[in-house]
Amino acid sequence: MRELAIEIGVRALLFGVFVFTEFLDPFQRVIQPEEIWLYKNPLVQSDNIPTRLMFAISFLTPLAVICVVKIIRRTDKTEIKEAFLAVSLALALNGVCTNTIKLIVGRPRPDFFYRCFPDGVMNSEMHCTGDPDLVSEGRKSFPSIHSSYSFVGGVIGLIFAYICYRQHYPPLANTACHKPYVSLRVPTSLKKDERPPADSAPNMPLEGITEGPV
Repeated sequence: MRELAIEIGVRALLFGVFVFTEFLDPFQRVIQPEEIWLYKNPLVQSDNIPTRLMFAISFLTPLAVICVVKIIRRTDKTEIKEAFLAVSLALALNGVCTNTIKLIVGRPRPDFFYRCFPDGVMNSEMHCTGDPDLVSEGRKSFPSIHSSYSFVGGVIGLIFAYICYRQHYPPLANTACHKPYVSLRVPTSLKKDERPPADSAPNMPLEGITEGPV
């Protein structure tokens, strides 16, 4: 029970760090006048896939697959618990790592110009006149959190998914790669039962043999 509490605490801490980094300002990369054309795409008012929906899909889809496998294969509670722990750790680490890289790189989004200058008029000092929050979010283009959470187009997501899988499961080349380490451990009591019994036969004289002189 203590180990489970520690596992949950680690994930709660990572989630807190992820939320904290969501509100930090990224590195302000200097944009040269000759490259401003790269960021003059029309301003995107809303994502094709809203962020909340993306988080829900990335979290609930693996859990749904785990529950379906439990029903089909009739796995025990230990396997389900380990699968949930692996998925939650992968999602938390992926979010923290993705946000950290975003803050360090500070790459502008393709529509950064109209975030910075809503009226389309750029001043010579390159000082943004737009909404500060919108401008700050416009400097968080790389890496894409949608791609990293999809576990398909994001290398970061794939790496953390495998690392967290290996924390709870054997290598993929192992024939028991679908079984968590906890289920593969042999209880100590069984090991003791498997030990060969000591020679407990009574020390009785062999038949036909007598002691003393004949």
